[in-house]
Amino acid sequence: MATATDLGVLSVHFDGGRCHVRCPFCYLGEREGTAQSGVPVALLSETLALLPYQELAIALSEPIGPALDPLGRLTAVAQQRGKLVTVTTTVAAALALPAEAWQGIGRLNLSVDPQKGQWQAPVGQVVPSDLAGALRQLPSALEKVLIVTLSSEDFAEQLFSGLLAQLVALPEVHRVALSGLKPPPPWCDSKFWLRSLSRIGGLLREQLDKRLFLDCYVAARILHLGGCPARPDLSPTSKEESVNGRLAFRSCVYQPRADWVVESASALAEQLTDFVPPARCPFPIH
Repeated sequence: MATATDLGVLSVHFDGGRCHVRCPFCYLGEREGTAQSGVPVALLSETLALLPYQELAIALSEPIGPALDPLGRLTAVAQQRGKLVTVTTTVAAALALPAEAWQGIGRLNLSVDPQKGQWQAPVGQVVPSDLAGALRQLPSALEKVLIVTLSSEDFAEQLFSGLLAQLVALPEVHRVALSGLKPPPPWCDSKFWLRSLSRIGGLLREQLDKRLFLDCYVAARILHLGGCPARPDLSPTSKEESVNGRLAFRSCVYQPRADWVVESASALAEQLTDFVPPARCPFPIH
């Protein structure tokens, strides 16, 4: 059997198709297909036991109850292979995870924007001290990363006027990743990014690729700092005509349409023998 090419960071979404939450600025709301109610855990486990990857990144949407069993089983598979397991979720979901659910998880990517809410601060605000308080409630061994999304022009202005530097300086945070909107609205274009990055030149000189990281398309496509890292993704799709379920594979987690839909791990591994990162982003860059 052919061996798949190393996938690097492989993400898994338990929501198949379009996310039911449909935040107006999130790429998951742009996915084709309707959300699936079931997670083909056996097929996912077999696939994660076979494919070569360095990190498993599991996205958790609220409510988290239905995701606890799949999370534990997939974490165990990756842990047995010595792979880093990352969970990407909201403050509320992270705080709701029981202590045993963190076993085997090495990194938390916390999604941060005014719409998500925090710990005690009101929805609509991002308060550094509140985020710090929430992070102190979580296991100390976790690497804690803030995924800060420029969800609006107003929030972007707050970030580049000092809020971003405050978040980077939090001792409870190991890293901050600055993420643009996907697909980007007209205001979030190349000129916007170049102007905004010039405003935080000092912060970039001190912390870029240390405690502060840029969005992949900003770094690779706008600033030409290295190539596309790719972020391949697995998610469930319709169980029709398949007892064990089916998996949708996307070469880039951000693209709306799946590259392939498969019913077995071996079939996907065969497809990925010559996997390379996409030559172009799945959304326009103006």
